[in-house]
Amino acid sequence: MDPLMPSLPTLLVLRALEQDPAHGYRIVRWIDEQSAGVLTMKEGTLYPLLHLLERKGLMTGNWQKNGTERATRIYTLTNAGRHHLNQERQDWGRRAEIVRTVLSGEEVANGLV
Repeated sequence: MDPLMPSLPTLLVLRALEQDPAHGYRIVRWIDEQSAGVLTMKEGTLYPLLHLLERKGLMTGNWQKNGTERATRIYTLTNAGRHHLNQERQDWGRRAEIVRTVLSGEEVANGLV
């Protein structure tokens, strides 16, 4: 993801978990499906991020067996994660408005900065 948007991967992962707990592959698929393939996340980005978000207390991960011999780590959003997601949504709304303004050639209003 672009350095101008360092919180975008976090925002997408937390949003993916907002409705239901999920494993890493399901999170990646959800992001891909919701963005019609425009936003993609590779495993090398996802799994370190999942571990970081878990250490920060924004989600929990638990190993579960799902009928196969392999256990799957299922991630669940915590209350702190929901709060962080809501803050990030507001911040991203503001960022999106600023980018729209800059790209349109309009002057950025003082209240947006």
